[in-house]
Amino acid sequence: MKRLETAAFALLFACSPAIAATSSWVETPGGDVRLVALPAASDGTVRAMLDIRLHDGWKTYWRDPGGSGIPPSIAVKGAELKSIGFPAPKRLGDETSHYIGYDASVRLPLTLARPEGGPITATVFLGVCKDICIPVQAELTTDASAENFANPLEEMAISDADATLPHGAGDGFKPLSGAWSADGKSISVRFEAPMGGALPDVFLSGTSTFEFGAAGPVRREGETYVAEVPVLHKPKVFDLATTTIQLTVRAGDRTMESPLAIE
Repeated sequence: MKRLETAAFALLFACSPAIAATSSWVETPGGDVRLVALPAASDGTVRAMLDIRLHDGWKTYWRDPGGSGIPPSIAVKGAELKSIGFPAPKRLGDETSHYIGYDASVRLPLTLARPEGGPITATVFLGVCKDICIPVQAELTTDASAENFANPLEEMAISDADATLPHGAGDGFKPLSGAWSADGKSISVRFEAPMGGALPDVFLSGTSTFEFGAAGPVRREGETYVAEVPVLHKPKVFDLATTTIQLTVRAGDRTMESPLAIE
């Protein structure tokens, strides 16, 4: 778990006894969470989402908070968690304490695989912050195995969550290269993004053994952009051929996410 710098530290734990395609909301002082899951497809794939409903003024963290905070953690029973989707985040905090996350309610699409029917239980651990930061643990249970058709409202909610995810790389909006600094403490990222307006925001993320800080000022070089991203932690031994570093870029109202090739 990444370090948490807060004025106070409290742990909330709650269980949802509901057995339905949508769990009950687990309520906390800073935000509420629930799990929504659709009936399994013919190949056993289950579309689901973690729904995080933040209260006014509260914030939560991205998958790499940037050196301070709690990245969301989801452990699933009754199915295999194949992937978690994250919308592009924002830089939050101030000059002395900054982090990367969300300042509004957010939905994280999940892809699950299950060999057989029955309930699905997700144990969720995340942080929500305002004047203090509160780690929140919740156990959320759903069971759509007896349903033959997806509830249209639940299906629409998950489709809306999918639509918030960054698009893949494309012409004019894509990573070009990444290069380690001489001391290995930062990565220089070069990419293409739509020109005009405010400079893009740049974020890196990897496995749990990597930790990246907030990117330095983005600069324009001809038809491309360059940013230096601090490497706060990396394993002593790693293989970039099998360890993917993801580049996420927010440029105006457009977002992109793609693996970054690092020299």
